[in-house]
Amino acid sequence: MGSVLVPARRHDPEWMDRTDNPRHEVEGALDDIRAVNRFLRGSSILRDAVRPYLESAPAGAELTILDVGTGGGDLPAALADEARRLNRKVRIVGVDRDPAAIDYARRRVAGRPEIEIMRADAAALPIELRSFDLVVASMFLHHFGHRTIVRFLAEFLKISRRAVLVNDLRRHWVPWAFIAATSRLTRRHPMFVHDAPLSVLRGFTDTELRCAGEEAGASTTTVRRRFPYRLLLELTPGRVDS
Repeated sequence: MGSVLVPARRHDPEWMDRTDNPRHEVEGALDDIRAVNRFLRGSSILRDAVRPYLESAPAGAELTILDVGTGGGDLPAALADEARRLNRKVRIVGVDRDPAAIDYARRRVAGRPEIEIMRADAAALPIELRSFDLVVASMFLHHFGHRTIVRFLAEFLKISRRAVLVNDLRRHWVPWAFIAATSRLTRRHPMFVHDAPLSVLRGFTDTELRCAGEEAGASTTTVRRRFPYRLLLELTPGRVDS
């Protein structure tokens, strides 16, 4: 029965993947993503996963985090707020390739000096090896095919000193039907209405995400299910070849 409810993975391009979207279209979609994520635990899954690293940091030490595909900057904002709540120091760099998303994210994190938002492509990150404690990515990997995902994860593992944490979609007909119906009923932005259901169909099974982590060369690979229909991938880095 379970396999009947898990469709084959789709690879159709999402509208937001384009590089020539008008700025107002990107911002409209990001507004909807932010609103929906408040109800679907958009940032809390990775916030909860990062919390043990914050709590175990020595007093006065700074935990450094790289957020790849930061989009509207919701995750860096949530992580910075959590660090303040725990009275821990943190430095977060969010990267995205879309200039409209970069501007949106910078407005979103204004007043948080511990956050830097910079434009960069995940395929060519200008980041030194072992330069961040954690590399995180939320709702990012499903935009790519398997081989590209493995390449990205391998790069993240080289950058990270402690762990790579990924939150993404668990592919299933139930969340597809839910988001397809509610996005239309609530009159969301056309880009969101198109992309959100497709994102679910571009999501993963537990096995697919675990295999990607193992192929990337992680020392350990763990996949956990999180509500609602999300997967949390945690990788620990091995040796970096010079």
